[in-house]
Amino acid sequence: MPSAVPASHIDLLTGPIYCVFTTIAPNGGPENTVVWCSWDGEYVLVNTADGRRKANNVRNNPKVAITAIDPKDPFRWIDVRGTVVEIVDDPDYANINAHAKVYAGVDEYYGGVAPAERKGTEKRIVFKIRPDRVLAFPG
Repeated sequence: MPSAVPASHIDLLTGPIYCVFTTIAPNGGPENTVVWCSWDGEYVLVNTADGRRKANNVRNNPKVAITAIDPKDPFRWIDVRGTVVEIVDDPDYANINAHAKVYAGVDEYYGGVAPAERKGTEKRIVFKIRPDRVLAFPG
């Protein structure tokens, strides 16, 4: 059953606050990655290149967690434990470019953050994470 993200902490999921994204490795251990994320009102969205370890981990086990800590107040944070309910393609780079705008202040990810030569060589995908349990502090 989905859990609500409190309005008081949505700003932590809309950037430009870096998040720790946790997936489960094939051996059952947790793997953490620093990511950009966004919130669409229902799902936490995380973008990656297909074929990376976190994409493979999610396909094997869709249970994930994402944690964001307020850089101005480390005692204010949100931890979203959830399920990747869908992996959608980002063929026109709309999602990764939106993240690049928020996090890096550039209009395009390729050429603005990543080398322009990589554009078209990676398939970008978006994890749609349904919050199943949300812990927010202060709550």
